[in-house]
Amino acid sequence: RTREMDVDTEFRCIAGGLFVRVDKVGGGTPGKAYDGDWTVTVRHHPTAGSAIFDRETLTTGTPKTHREVAEMAADFASEEI
Repeated sequence: RTREMDVDTEFRCIAGGLFVRVDKVGGGTPGKAYDGDWTVTVRHHPTAGSAIFDRETLTTGTPKTHREVAEMAADFASEEI
């Protein structure tokens, strides 16, 4: 389950209890699906402490929405904790 925090070209949400920020490399509109490279940051807290992933690149081979990529990033980050 995700909860949306901000809507513009950068997508921010809480996914899996983690704070996730997603940008589509080259631009993209939240709600529309894209494949290719995404930049993701995942943190325990939105402004404090170190990031689990900090501006890491995540590549999708099939079209995904910003929310779907955020959920994927949270899943990957949970495995790193």
